[in-house]
Amino acid sequence: MTMRIAMISEHASPRAELGGTDGGGQNVYVAYTARHLARRGHYVEVLTRRDRPDLPEVLEWLDGVHIVHVPAGPPECRSKEQVLPFMGEFTQFALHRARWIGYDIVHAHFFMSALVGVELKKALGLPLVVTFHALGRVRRQYQGGADGFPDERLIIEDRIVAEADRIIAECPQDREDLLHLYGAQRERIRIIPCGFDPHEFAPGDKAWARAHLGLPSEEFIILQLGRLVPRKGVDNVIRAVACLRHAHGLDSRLLIVGGEARDPDPALTPEIGRLRDLAVREGVADRVNFTGRRGHGELRNYYTAADVFVTTPWYEPFGITPLEAMACGTPVIGAAVGGIKTTVCDGVTGYLVPPQDPEALAERLAYLAERPSLLHEFGRQAIRRARSLYTWSRVSRAIEALYVEVRRTKGIIPVCNRTRRLTSPARRAVFLDKDGTLIKDIPYNIDPQKIQLTSRAMEGLSALHESGYALIVVSNQSGVARGLFPERALGEVEHSLRCQLAAFGVPLAGFYYCPHHPQSHVNGYTIACRCRKPAPGMLRRAAADLGIDLAQSWMVGDILDDIEAGRRAGCRTVLIDNGNETEWRHGQRRQPHYHAADLAEAARLILAESPIEWTNRKR
Repeated sequence: MTMRIAMISEHASPRAELGGTDGGGQNVYVAYTARHLARRGHYVEVLTRRDRPDLPEVLEWLDGVHIVHVPAGPPECRSKEQVLPFMGEFTQFALHRARWIGYDIVHAHFFMSALVGVELKKALGLPLVVTFHALGRVRRQYQGGADGFPDERLIIEDRIVAEADRIIAECPQDREDLLHLYGAQRERIRIIPCGFDPHEFAPGDKAWARAHLGLPSEEFIILQLGRLVPRKGVDNVIRAVACLRHAHGLDSRLLIVGGEARDPDPALTPEIGRLRDLAVREGVADRVNFTGRRGHGELRNYYTAADVFVTTPWYEPFGITPLEAMACGTPVIGAAVGGIKTTVCDGVTGYLVPPQDPEALAERLAYLAERPSLLHEFGRQAIRRARSLYTWSRVSRAIEALYVEVRRTKGIIPVCNRTRRLTSPARRAVFLDKDGTLIKDIPYNIDPQKIQLTSRAMEGLSALHESGYALIVVSNQSGVARGLFPERALGEVEHSLRCQLAAFGVPLAGFYYCPHHPQSHVNGYTIACRCRKPAPGMLRRAAADLGIDLAQSWMVGDILDDIEAGRRAGCRTVLIDNGNETEWRHGQRRQPHYHAADLAEAARLILAESPIEWTNRKR
């Protein structure tokens, strides 16, 4: 069932810089769920307030995802506490947009967006799903007079809880708060956690990460990363570092990543000034490094470089950064609050400690600093837990299922094959065999350090990317079925390959592999499958996942099994004639459309056949 989804996120754009006062988990949540829902075939519009005058009204951000910059209030940055008066204007625009586009469902993020959502439901009968991300009564409980939102927020939240069709709680504590502080109906609440992207956050080389960041190789390094506001409890971590020095005789180094600017500036981020003063008073100014804000793509190096990730907020609706740290194999010590006490498994992936208790935090840090083998084991378990429970792909599937449930409950009959307005055109792709075509052929290699692109590969890939082709790897990996390496090892191979291409500005749209072989011995993998080339299963799956027009796409490989897979999928084909084909079993489906010496020549042949309007298309 294809849906037109309106995601309302009034103050948190998916394109916002992270680490600032209002740039955090909600931005990440909206960005990744929108992306993954689009990959599953839906059309998503993210409605967010225009906060700069140069922003277009509608921006095609990704295939299947448009960002609508709603003219509500002055087109300038305002803190979220200042945005509520603009919501009437936002609602009128959203009503007009909803009537024109014909949304099937509304997913509102935060209470102000949900206020718009209940008006859309009231006026147009649209199903409404709400993720609060934070609750006003919980905020009041911990921040008291420092809470900048008016009392009106609590009245609005009561209305939303009563009128929303479903509410997504991000953790069990979130559900309990909804039940006991707002009187929510239990049957309307679904627990769906936040997630992480395994392509961005995966284990790496600690020594390399430290050298890259200019960090000492032997120090015990503690990482604190996220928004720099008082409720995040960074002062508690600084006091724990002081306690480590004075009570345990251990000198550690604390990295604090976050702020409004890349260079740490107390004028732009007042919390930096307060925390620096605290470090001086505690006698650890020489052990605390403020890095400033860092881009999302840079964070993996910080997680990898650290021995321990620490997060001890006063309260936390969920907390995405602990997941990212765990995915990188870094143990987490977190406050036993909100979502952290669910994601961090005490004594297995790290430890839970009371918030605002620096002595308890220091005791756990000292314990781990003296036990490197336990740190390693916690890291290994952290990776396993994160990957099995908390990927954005898994989260988005659960959200999609909830949308379907809501629509069925309301008696809305699915329409499967209707024409969708404003959807991006079907993409054209070049499917690439991996070993021997894209990278040098080292049999059964899973060592990322040995992954090297073939000669002139980047020249060809850059030309194809600039001409609008999606680049997708499709690779037989029978080493899994043969017991030569575990399937999970391919994740690090994929990550290494993506990083090498990203360094040249070339993204991979997809990475698909077949781990099976009919004549092997590993249970579960010894099958005659539909994905192993020359079967076309991987290409067809990628086309379904990513919206690929196979008839306008190409398969490039170095053996005739690649060619047959491409032809059976309906693609045109190029054989990289580099000597890797040795059997030369011919047939109608095994005849390539072209031969080429390398990927650069293959790209020239492909682009020579591409329509002018496509090769000139702006990405």
